[in-house]
Formats: sequence, C-alpha cells, structure tokens
Amino acid sequence: MASELCKTISEAKLEKHKNLFLNYRNLHHFPLELLKDEGLQYLERLYMKRNSLTTLPENLAQKLPNLVELYLHSNNIVVVPEAIGSLVKLQFLDLSDNALEIVCPEIGRLRSLRHLRLANNQLKYLPAEVGDLRELQTLDISTNRLITLPERLHMCLSLQYLTADRNHLCCVPRHLCQLPSLNELSMAGNRLAFLPLDLNFLTPISLPKSLLELLHCPLGHCHRCSQPMFTIVYPKLFTLRETPMAGLHQGRTTVSFVAYCCSTQCLQTFDLLS
Repeated sequence: MASELCKTISEAKLEKHKNLFLNYRNLHHFPLELLKDEGLQYLERLYMKRNSLTTLPENLAQKLPNLVELYLHSNNIVVVPEAIGSLVKLQFLDLSDNALEIVCPEIGRLRSLRHLRLANNQLKYLPAEVGDLRELQTLDISTNRLITLPERLHMCLSLQYLTADRNHLCCVPRHLCQLPSLNELSMAGNRLAFLPLDLNFLTPISLPKSLLELLHCPLGHCHRCSQPMFTIVYPKLFTLRETPMAGLHQGRTTVSFVAYCCSTQCLQTFDLLS
C-alpha cells in the first residue's frame, strides 16, 4: 500500500497533475511524499475522503500553494489548524463527518472560499471570523452542538445556502435577515422558540410548544366556510361600492372591505352579496 501511494504521488508530481485522489487509503497521517521538496505546486484539487487523518500539516499551504478544493470528508480531525488560513486560493473546503471541536479564527483569512462544509462534527461554536468570508456561498454546519451562530455571519454578503439542522439553536438571529443573497435557510431539528419576521419587527413571535397548542392558535377563521386558518391566508378585496354598506357611506368610495379565506377554492366562491 505504501509503495502504491508513493507511486501515485510521484506520478502526480512528475506529470504535474491538477487532481489527486487519495480516498479510502486508511491514512493515519498526511503523506510525507506530498510535502517533500517543493511539494505539488500545480495541484488544485486534493481528495482525501474516508481516511483516518487526525490533523493537517503546518506547511500545507507552502507545499500546495495553488490548492482550490480540499476534500477531507470522513476522517478523525479534531482541530482545524491555523495553517488552513494560508491556503489563499481555496474555494471549497469539506471537513464534514470528522471529530471537529475547534475551528481556528484563521479560517477567516480564506477570502476566496465559496463553499464550507462542517456538518456532522462536535462544534459548540464558530469563530466570529467566519463573517470575513465575503465570497462564501454555501455553509453547512448541520449536526453539531451549536447554541448560537456567529454575530458577524450577516457580513457574508454572498451567502446563498445556510444549513444548520440538528443543533441546539434556540432562535434564528435577526441579523440573518440582512443577508441579501440568502435563498435557502434550513434549521430543522433545533430548539427554536421564536422567529424574526423582518428587520422592522421588534417583538419576536413566540411559537407554541406543541402541535396541540398550535391547534388552539389559528390565524383567524375563513369568511367563506368558517374553518380556522393555521398557515396560509388568502385575502380578497371588495371596494365599498360592491358591499351592502355602500349606501351608508355616501361619497366615501375609498372605503374597502377585506375578506380572508382558507383556500383558493373559498377565495373564488366567496361573495359578500350572496
């Protein structure tokens, strides 16, 4: 196995490979062959998934200076070291399914990083410097032990997908509403107690503690069928002249009446005059 590994790395050096696949090699240490001499100066993508690595070398950036994508899924890495911050060209970093307890603040120096995967680890917090990742588009921190999210996360102005399922989060930080590019936010399996509706909403809405309690808290009742409405409300606007009250308000043609229905079917069939 060792001779095969050396041969694979030697060929990559000699032929100036841009991709190197070292998955499923049962590696407990980062291969020294990768770090010898000048390293692999042309390498852009390194795949080392499903090994048994526990740490990363301090001179990683020096030996792999042009690394764009680094896949370390399913290892035993406990700490993301300071050296990671020197991989200035890195755009994709996958550290999911490890044993991570600490992500160093130097990760904020990865100014080219677009995709960061930290799912299925033991993280209790993320460094505030995550907010310095202005090019970050995807952040997956699901299945950790996070209680809060970094307050500077709203500075990741390119963030489009944030997955924070199965943590210990109690609320959705209102500052996430400031993310202009956010398309998808997933926070299933947490301990959410309230949600922010928008930046101008000052008092958080408390969520019912159980489904049974939710059934006693409808948004209102349908004007067509009188059934309680729990999720979606369909409004229907009637101008004053179309209502039986038109004769009581002479000249006030701007007065309107809004009916609320529980479904599109009720919306279409509801009529004040019927």
